[in-house]
Amino acid sequence: MSHLQSEIKKYPLLPYSQLVYDMLKTNPDVYWTRFSVRVNKGTVDMARFKNAVEVVLRNHPVFSMRVDDEGRQQYEPLDDIFHGQYHSVDFIEDEMDVRIDVAYNRILGDARSELIMYEDVCRAYEGLQLLPDNYVTYLERTEQEKQSARYAASKEWLKQFFYKLNCPVYPKTDIPLELETCPIEGIWMDDYSDVCGAINLLLKQSILPLTAFFSLASALAMMEFNGTEEAALTWAYEGREHPEEQRVYGSLHRDIPFYIRKSQIENLKSDLIRQARNQIRTGIAHSDYPYTLTKPYTQRWNYALNVLVQPKDEELEKRIPFPIEVVSTKDEQPHSAYALLDVEVHATAEFLGLLFRYSATHYKPESIRRFAALIRKYAEWILEDNK
Repeated sequence: MSHLQSEIKKYPLLPYSQLVYDMLKTNPDVYWTRFSVRVNKGTVDMARFKNAVEVVLRNHPVFSMRVDDEGRQQYEPLDDIFHGQYHSVDFIEDEMDVRIDVAYNRILGDARSELIMYEDVCRAYEGLQLLPDNYVTYLERTEQEKQSARYAASKEWLKQFFYKLNCPVYPKTDIPLELETCPIEGIWMDDYSDVCGAINLLLKQSILPLTAFFSLASALAMMEFNGTEEAALTWAYEGREHPEEQRVYGSLHRDIPFYIRKSQIENLKSDLIRQARNQIRTGIAHSDYPYTLTKPYTQRWNYALNVLVQPKDEELEKRIPFPIEVVSTKDEQPHSAYALLDVEVHATAEFLGLLFRYSATHYKPESIRRFAALIRKYAEWILEDNK
């Protein structure tokens, strides 16, 4: 679809972007990322770098999408592509250095999108051609799929399976959720590098994704934490199944529900692994319908523990063609928690760890550490035959 065609059509926001849009109505500062970097003028061709950033921003249509007061987006090419509705890039020069101030909102794209941006800036600076971003085509196809029998069938399947579940979707909080509070973010890291080899072996033998492994361990930990025999949570799926979606900057990721129940059978561990594998497969198969981000289901699933494997490109840092100094990221003030509890899986060739991002308003640090210890306990239990 050409940009000319897309100019006369408006599209609904993608599900996670809609969630952010609704939050921005009452909290204009929500989901903004702001940072500054500094480069020495002697190490970079500044005109070439600025042009590379401009080329990349124009190559990704989401930076030229205008969101109206009804939450519908429309492609409107910007004269000043460095300053849009939900992003800004400013270059501030002195005699020796250039400081680059960047701000962007999560409404624009997911974690994979950020990697796509950094990779493309490197490519553009090196003079390499950028692959096209088919964001508008993706929006068009998404709207068409909403009218399909498959979409209706996925909606019905998810509703039948998950709507009547009566089990926890998050570890019990120290402060009741119904109290009027201002959620403040807390962070806790747990290192799994010592069992990385055993985990990789199990994943290979069991045909189990890394997300499924930690979702299973988290569900089992939640059962013990809450005193139940079943638990549910969500996990983040990147999407991007089609080749033409690989370079799309946008909120294509989906939060998919995941349910585990203990069974009174002899081979419990094998059964739990089977359940986890099937939950991932059936979740993906029905993920065209954004169940956890659709009302009225959001009343429950917005609070669900979310397991997400953070995308990595270990070669990207080596490709940056000039040294960059990070001047600042966040300020020193406390930051709002956007979720009750996220369990981020950070995996590289040399490190594996879980980063817990939680509402410190609702959980005491010792409660999160206890829950993290339970995840570790069940991870090691699952791995007993693979160490």
